[in-house]
Amino acid sequence: MYPGTNDILKKINKILGYDFTPHLASLWSDDKNEAEKYVEIYTSACSLLLEQTYYARIGKFCKEKNIQLTGHPSKGDDLGLLQYFDIPGQDLVWRWILPDTPSALEGEESTQAKCSSSAMIHGKKRRNLNECCGAYGHELTWDEMMWLGNWCIIRGVNLLVPHAFYYSIRSCRKDERPPDVGPNAKWWSNYSEYSDAFKRLCWINNDSTHVCNIAILGKANKLPWKSAKICFENQIDFNYIEETQLLESAQISKDGIQIADMNYQGLIVELDEDSTLNNICKDLQSNNQIYRYTRDSDNPDLIKFIQEKSPNHISFSPQRNNLRIRHVIKNGIHYHLLFNETKAETEAICNGLKNETTSVFNLVTGKSEPINMNDPLRFKPYEMKVLLTS
Repeated sequence: MYPGTNDILKKINKILGYDFTPHLASLWSDDKNEAEKYVEIYTSACSLLLEQTYYARIGKFCKEKNIQLTGHPSKGDDLGLLQYFDIPGQDLVWRWILPDTPSALEGEESTQAKCSSSAMIHGKKRRNLNECCGAYGHELTWDEMMWLGNWCIIRGVNLLVPHAFYYSIRSCRKDERPPDVGPNAKWWSNYSEYSDAFKRLCWINNDSTHVCNIAILGKANKLPWKSAKICFENQIDFNYIEETQLLESAQISKDGIQIADMNYQGLIVELDEDSTLNNICKDLQSNNQIYRYTRDSDNPDLIKFIQEKSPNHISFSPQRNNLRIRHVIKNGIHYHLLFNETKAETEAICNGLKNETTSVFNLVTGKSEPINMNDPLRFKPYEMKVLLTS
C-alpha cells in the first residue's frame, strides 16, 4: 500500500519533472530490483510533497505566531522534515526497538534518535526529543524502560517524553495504548530514580558541544544504518548529514566539512548520492575525506577510515562491540557517556583517558568521585556510566 490521492500523479510528475504513470505498476513488480527503484522514487516524491503541503506550511504558521513546533514525523529516518521543527523529535513506539535484538542497531527505526539529534545539531536548535514506551504493552519492564531512555541519550537526545501518564486505568482505559509508565505503574515508588537520572543526562546533552569527527550522508526520507552499526560497535560517534544540508549549508576544505558548529574529518556514503553532489564528493575524495560503503565493502577498511579520522576517540581493551560512547563538553568539563547496550556483564580497560584526572558521576545522587582509569571498568547489564574530565 502506498500513499495517494485522486490527483497525486499530477503533483508527483511536477516534482519529478517527468510522467511517472508508465512506472506506476512497477511499485508492485515481482522484479525486486525494479520495484525497489521505483518505490524509492515514488516515496521520495511523496515525502517532498508532504513537506511542501504540510510541514513547511505548519512550520511557517508557527514561526509567524511565535509558537515552538515539536512532535515527530511518521518515520524514524525522516530527517528532512525535521528542519521545520523547533524541537525536532522522534517516537519509540510499538516495541520497534528492543534490547538484545537486532532492532537496536538495524533497520530504519534504529536511526531515529540519531536522526533527531543530528537535526538539532545541524539546525542549531537547543533541544530534541524522543517519545518512548508508547504501545510497548503491559509486558514493558522497568529494565526496558531504563534501557530505552539510555538508548536515546547515548545517541544525543536531550528531552525524553515517556508515554504515557494516565489519570485512570479503570475498565477499558487500561488497554488504551498501554502501558501507564506513571502513577499506575508497579514501579511508581521508584520513579524518582528514573527521573533523577535522566534529567541529569538530558542536562549533559543540552547546550553542550558534541565532540565528533564522522558524518554519515543520508537522504531526506532515508538514513543508512549498516555503516552506522559499525561505528556504534567500534565506539566511533557520528551524526547524519542530509544531502541538501551538505549541498547548501556545508563548507568543504582540506580542514574538514564545516556545518553549523561541527567540523567533520570524514564522511561515509552508503546510499547512492544525488547527482547534484558529484562535485562536492570529488572534492572530498581528493581530500581523502570520504568513504563509500557498499554491500561488498570490507568492514576493516571502514573501521580503519573512521579510526584514522577520530585519533582521540575512546576505545576499549579488549574490543567490546556492546559498548556505546558519547563525548560532549559543557562548561569546560568533558563528559564521556559509556553505555553497555546489552544484558551481558562487561569488563574492559578504557583507553584514551589513562592520563586524565577522571571521576565517575553518580546519576542518581548527582555526586562524583575519583576513579583510577588504569583499572578495568566493570559494566552491569544495561548500565550507563558518565566519566568527567576537565
